[in-house]
Amino acid sequence: MAVRITWYEPEQIILYCLMDPLTLEDLEQGAEEVWALAAGVPSLVDMILDYRAVTQFPRGMLPLMRDGSFTLPILERVALVGNEPLVEMMFATITQSTYRPDPTVHATVEDAAEFLRRMAREDGTRA
Repeated sequence: MAVRITWYEPEQIILYCLMDPLTLEDLEQGAEEVWALAAGVPSLVDMILDYRAVTQFPRGMLPLMRDGSFTLPILERVALVGNEPLVEMMFATITQSTYRPDPTVHATVEDAAEFLRRMAREDGTRA
């Protein structure tokens, strides 16, 4: 499968990794895994989306991501790891439509996690 979902930090930061070859079915399964992983978590969580290993994104990805993983009610911030303007634009659109802060773009997963930790401390959403 071209999608891997895990806790980067348990009950705080979800790590959502995408890789080639990526299909819409992979994204659907990823959305289900995000919901299952976050089930029962009582507080807000953040997500790191690492798409550095994807060279081609499937058509129809925007509505699937918007209506799947990003409808999670406890999702606060999204940090992107990669360099693809189309993905950045897509997630800016998704976050605006769901009233979340704009996604940030980082070079590494570790940089993204540090940013999310700092913002959570500043926002008072996590200790």
